[in-house]
Order: sequence, then structure tokens, then C-alpha cells
Amino acid sequence: MKKVKALFGVLAVAAAIGFVSCSTDSKYEEPKPAPAKPSEGSGDKPADDKPESFVSKYLTMKKIAAGTFKFKYGADDTAEDVELPAFKISDTEITQELYEAVMETNPSSFKENASEGEAQKKRPVDSVSFYAALVFCNKLSKKEGLTPVYKIGDSADTSTWGAIPTANDDTWNAVTEDENANGFRLPHEKEWMFAALGDKAENFSGFDNACFAGATGEADLKQYAWYKARFEGENNVNGGNSDGITHQVAKKSPNSNGLYDMSGNLWELCWETMDNGKHVRRGGAFGSEWTDQLSVSTRWDIPAHEGWGDVGFRIVQKSEK
Repeated sequence: MKKVKALFGVLAVAAAIGFVSCSTDSKYEEPKPAPAKPSEGSGDKPADDKPESFVSKYLTMKKIAAGTFKFKYGADDTAEDVELPAFKISDTEITQELYEAVMETNPSSFKENASEGEAQKKRPVDSVSFYAALVFCNKLSKKEGLTPVYKIGDSADTSTWGAIPTANDDTWNAVTEDENANGFRLPHEKEWMFAALGDKAENFSGFDNACFAGATGEADLKQYAWYKARFEGENNVNGGNSDGITHQVAKKSPNSNGLYDMSGNLWELCWETMDNGKHVRRGGAFGSEWTDQLSVSTRWDIPAHEGWGDVGFRIVQKSEK
């Protein structure tokens, strides 16, 4: 009997020790890792925030609401009613800064000697061929995480296209647009004209050499455009102000759509070709002495493989519904 009691005593002590041991273990916690520090400049943003847009560092894509306007290619043509869906267009011409960030080169004729108070990198890029503009658009789309618009053959990958041609090239001329892609592209000329007209589109006759982007006429054109002065004797008779060079984008007043330099500074490339196979350019430039060149109605041409010092471009993107 004493042995039994002794055994129970031993078990009781062992149980007590075990209880204390388990109780101590249950209160013990492994050290927790320190919470991750937010990256510099991240503020209090949650981790699932979208990354900052690349293109928004350089320009703003302005939405142009769907609408209808009259359009004709020349003064003697019959006007047609054109209906356009909503789209987005860059508020400025592509700058040297943005072009170089995407293409790692700057072909501009005006790489230095910006006017006083103007930033060289904010001057529009010039001397870009139609072919080079295609590559730029697709590369910018990829940087932005968008689906590129242009394809040569079945490929939207510009690295498979080969070097940008310096002569007319049938393969590159056969480039196609993916209408379902959400990336960047050149404006169609009807889009360009509709965007340039702004609030004038509703009453536009289809062609008017005295219709400028933003301006009501020649009297206030210099508030909206950079163009060449025309002198009669010592008198500047057209208000020209460019001094024969390009100027920083968005230094003049915008039109009613918030778009700058749609008239003047640089001619702007469009997607379409003219009857001679050359591509359309619109808007006039710093060297335009006769103001009808600055009219939203005027269309001139440029070979696809050539980049000229008075020609640049802006970009368009389909609008989300």
C-alpha cells in the first residue's frame, strides 16, 4: 500500500512538472519579423496600387468625346459627314525628352540654343520619319504595359522588323493597325482635324483656310501658334513670332480641347497616305509664313522614310468605353 501511494506521489509530481513545462511552452512565441518598410516615396499607398504611368510623366492624353463633323480634302470637294467614336490624343507634340527616353536617340535638328526661358528637352522632336514614328508608338505602348497597335507581317515586336528604313520600303509600307489594341498610334487625319477644331467642329463647313486651332482668326493667331513672320518693309504683317526655330511645347494657349500647338511649331504626321503614296502632315510649322498653312484644313505630304526638321507628331489612343 505504501508502494502504491509512493507511486501515485511520483506520478503527481511528474504531472505537475509536465503541466508547468507545457504551460510555459504554450506562452512562448517565436520572434516576429519586423514589418516591411514602405519603399522610399511610396507614402501610405497600398501594395496593390497601379504603378505610375510612364507616359504621364511627359504628357497628358486628352479624351475627345464622340462626335460628328463635316470634312473634305480640298476646297472644291464635296463635304461628307464624319462620325467618330471617342478617342484620346496627346495634349502636346512628342518632346525630345520623351522620344529619347523611348528610342535612346534624338534626331532633332534643334538640339540646342532653346529660346530664353524655354527648356531644351521640352522642345518637340523633329526629323522623325513615318517609319520611326511607328517604332516609337509600339515601344511606348510596351513601356506602358499596353498592346502595341502596329504590325509588320504578323509581328508587333519591333525587334523583328529590322532597321528603320532610310529609303522607301514596301514591307514597311504594308504595316497594319490592330484596331483592338489599346496602345499608342499616329492620329488618323479626320481624328486630328476634329481634335484641332475643338468647339468649332459643330459649325465647320468642311474646309476653311482661315480656321486655326484655338484662334478665331489671324488677329489672335500668335496667341496660339508659332509661325514665321512675313514682312512688308519693316512691318510684320502676319504677327509671326517663331524666329525660324521650334519652341517648347505648351507655351502658347491651347484650343478648347486643351491641345497645344495644333497650328504651328511643327507639322504633324498622320496615318493616311495621299494619292502619291506619301503620308499626310497637318498643322503648319515654325517656318510657315503664309497663314493658310496653319489652317486645320491644310494637308501636305512627306515621304515615309524621310524625317524633316519642320515635322513632328503626336499620339492617339482608343478610349475606354
